[in-house]
Amino acid sequence: MLMSAIARKTVGNADLVGDLGMSDINKLPWLDQLFSDPDPTAMRRFLASHHPALANLPSRIAILGAAEEGQRLVSICDRHDIDIAVIVDDAPERQGTMIGSHPVDSRAVLDGLDRNTPVVIASHLTLNASQSLKARGFRNVSPFPVLQILHGDLFAPHMFHTGWSEDLLANQRRYADLAGRLADDASRRVLDAVLAYRQTLVPETLAHVIQDEDPYLAADLFALRQDEIYVDGGAFDGDTIRLFIQRTGGHFQRILGFEPDPTTFSRLAANFAEDQRVVPVNAGLWSRADTLHFRNNAGRASILDSIGEVVVNVLALDDVLDGERVSFIKMNIEGAELEALRGAASTIRRFLPKLAIAAYHRPSDLWEIAKVVDEIAPGYNMYLRQHCGGVVETVLYAMPH
Repeated sequence: MLMSAIARKTVGNADLVGDLGMSDINKLPWLDQLFSDPDPTAMRRFLASHHPALANLPSRIAILGAAEEGQRLVSICDRHDIDIAVIVDDAPERQGTMIGSHPVDSRAVLDGLDRNTPVVIASHLTLNASQSLKARGFRNVSPFPVLQILHGDLFAPHMFHTGWSEDLLANQRRYADLAGRLADDASRRVLDAVLAYRQTLVPETLAHVIQDEDPYLAADLFALRQDEIYVDGGAFDGDTIRLFIQRTGGHFQRILGFEPDPTTFSRLAANFAEDQRVVPVNAGLWSRADTLHFRNNAGRASILDSIGEVVVNVLALDDVLDGERVSFIKMNIEGAELEALRGAASTIRRFLPKLAIAAYHRPSDLWEIAKVVDEIAPGYNMYLRQHCGGVVETVLYAMPH
């Protein structure tokens, strides 16, 4: 905690109660700003002030990104007679394809576009795209959630943004409490930048806090020993496992990699077939053994939900380990993190492993994951790091004393 005594400060029209002193509050301007928006209308008006070309429903837009969110955006625009000037994508395999009646082009076609045309970034990775478009002279560049928040009756929000503004308003004091709970100034700067992005959806607000090396293995926070037993929840095809092995120089005890997507799991298993210390598990992590629906995109956008087309097994980590030691747990499991933490509660309490938990799949994850870790095992040192320029890869690190 920053201070043992609870300090009070009036911020806007709200009485901020938290574990921060006045000088600390003044260092967090976007936490301060959060308390100045008294209702959803004021918050939307503040957001619209940063994206004036989308304040009213636009008649014409350009779209950067032709993957899932771009395709969904095109479908909505077509239904509501919003003209699509161009659709561009950097992936060569998408260029030359069609989304409905619209061709997907390279960014070269942007050269002939009026620089006042609103350009909507249909990706969760927004910073590089925003900087590149603005460098080309485009004056109205916005991530796609701006449409979802300002015109939610037409643009249904992605899971990452569902209740985005409502969470900020309902949990102002929880964010202040989180700021007080974090263990270093770098973490508080990350929190403030994330709050800036959530209030403005201006990607450049994140630029100064991005730590793009070693996601989930933040080298500035911890070292890895030669006896590590590592649990990778949401192992994908083993990308973080490869980084872990590299960081340890190949000296570790065991790795358990959980991946519920059947297609991705087959790649994970093949990638580590020669190392018996790496144990792939074709299941997700949850609070108990169960079967859940899985929306299968064979990639990072795959999520556990109630309507997915694939039924997968999920397990509680406590049951899998059955009392065995673990030293490091990573979870990036598409919104299942809170349930999975509860399913690992006995293991966490007993062994106090290092934790690296994705804190962005739902808006409330940013504060709620830290709260659940505290409920399971009070006393961890808590840190936040931002590993990408967008809503994704905000990671809560909990380190034992």
